[in-house]
Amino acid sequence: MFRLFRQRKSEAPGAPEPQESTQDQVLIEAAGRSRITEVATSARKVPWSLNLLQLLWAAGPVTFLAMQGGYFLGFGHAAPTQNFVFFAVYTLLFGVIGLIARFVADATRGRRQERSQVQLRNTIDLLPDLLFATRDLAMGEMTPDMRRRQSAAVLLHEVEVSPEAVAVAVREMTGDPTLASTAEQIEIYRRLGLHARVADLVEATADARMAALERLHAEDSELAELLRDRLQGVAPTREEGVRRIDQFLERLFSAADADDLSRCSLDDVQAIFVLAFELMNGRQIKRLTFGWSGSWQLGRALDRLEYQGNRFRVAQAGVISRLRSLAMLLAHSETSGITQQHLREPLPVLGQQVLAGLHAMLAAEPDVRTADGRILGVAMAQVDELREARNRLMQAQSRYGDAAERWGALRRRERDRKGGRRWEMRSARRIRVSEELIELDDNQKIKLADGLCEYLEELQIRREGDFIYFGKKPLDNETAKRIGIQLALLLDPLVDLTNPSIQRAIYSSPAAYLGGLYVGMSADAKAGLGSAMVRMVRQDLGRTAEWLALRLTRVYHLPLTEGLREFLQRQYGANPERLAMLAQNTGDESHHPVALRAERSPEFDAMLQDKEWGRLLRRGARYRQAEEARQN
Repeated sequence: MFRLFRQRKSEAPGAPEPQESTQDQVLIEAAGRSRITEVATSARKVPWSLNLLQLLWAAGPVTFLAMQGGYFLGFGHAAPTQNFVFFAVYTLLFGVIGLIARFVADATRGRRQERSQVQLRNTIDLLPDLLFATRDLAMGEMTPDMRRRQSAAVLLHEVEVSPEAVAVAVREMTGDPTLASTAEQIEIYRRLGLHARVADLVEATADARMAALERLHAEDSELAELLRDRLQGVAPTREEGVRRIDQFLERLFSAADADDLSRCSLDDVQAIFVLAFELMNGRQIKRLTFGWSGSWQLGRALDRLEYQGNRFRVAQAGVISRLRSLAMLLAHSETSGITQQHLREPLPVLGQQVLAGLHAMLAAEPDVRTADGRILGVAMAQVDELREARNRLMQAQSRYGDAAERWGALRRRERDRKGGRRWEMRSARRIRVSEELIELDDNQKIKLADGLCEYLEELQIRREGDFIYFGKKPLDNETAKRIGIQLALLLDPLVDLTNPSIQRAIYSSPAAYLGGLYVGMSADAKAGLGSAMVRMVRQDLGRTAEWLALRLTRVYHLPLTEGLREFLQRQYGANPERLAMLAQNTGDESHHPVALRAERSPEFDAMLQDKEWGRLLRRGARYRQAEEARQN
């Protein structure tokens, strides 16, 4: 049924051999095949010969002995032969009917297990290929210079990249063949553990390195940091993993809610492909939660504070998502002056750049039928949605503040009634920190695989050779985004992806390094490597524990005792100086709730409430009307 996913072209004569040895490849495929079978199999089968022996034993000796024993105890003599025949035939017929029912059930279960195994294999097989195809589509949208740098960044992110590839990446990024040659030498000596020689080369190229980094930093600061590490002999590791894209889930769900693909990017789609592949291969993402027990009034106030806090964070994410979506839309127009580099700016700065970009495009007065005119039409609708989201955020902020004040008043009243010292001691004993896992069980993996494969079949997604096709056409940006959004919607009921606390745990955990995968690898090998990679990645819960301590002290104003600090430090590696500082500020109630963080700065509020948004809507009304007329 799903053979279309496995359509591959035959290997060309003289094709290069895979990088890993045949033996390693066989072991990896065996491990992956075993894991797929383990997930798909829901019950252990009992041999039919054993079932038949059990039936004959029950119909013969067991029935005879039980009947004769009952007759001797009840009537004092042996049972008649016809009674034994009756019970034996009854037991035999009952068993035969049971065996037939068992046969039908096993046949149905076997087909279901076989189908689940095929679905799991196809899902694990196709997710990396969709990731590669989407990454290629994202690079297709870039300028040649940016595409050259991003391709070089892909090489530098690899753990097992060759020294020659490092040299190619450095030359692509800097255009300096001498620096590229030195980078190749640094990589060779780093692999051999000759760190003293690496230090010599790093010192010898200090001036050239600084000049190259300064030029690159002006264009892309993240790539500059990546290049700096490589030129200093620092390579990525599997244990560190890869940093996830912030708020990619909010943008995907925002695009799904509004049915507007411009609200998410291909980078967001790549991030959800990586997350789904991790979860399908057994990734466990840890998150820390806390519980506190008290009087029913305090408990109710605490529940309301937590509820309103989540509502506020959802509303805040909606504003941020719409602002970034608007910036990504304007980046498609050269008139706006917004580039990919501007999309990485802090939110207040990005908002001002969006306002300036809209002013520039409206000042150019493009025709409504041109590309810029259509971009303005869509942008005006998004500006209106941004203002509505801003109003919802202000309402959510007000409710959150009211809930925080209610909790604070009840807590202070209880503390005054029982005494400050006694209150702190009792409150500290009532705090319970727990560790929860974000993961998929085997049934959820099967459900996700079934849903994704059915959706891909509806879209007529197939693979031919190294390429993904949508019907008879190559995969395009729009289809890739729809697949990513559907995947997020399939994952949501399984792991509650819309929960802000789960989203924070996902963002704070590094993604598994998937560099060992390549186009053309078998599904079993992908499953074997995937399960190994997700086990290697190390999640640092120290920052999460510090964030939990921050919430305890700044939002709930609960005591951070020495015992709790020692527990967070010993169990999760939290910074003791940071915890000590938070413990000193427990009673300081001058702080805003912790959710009102950097995004809620005065500059951010001023940018959102700028009256220019309303003036822009009035100036661009004709573009919006023209776009609405085209859609109708």
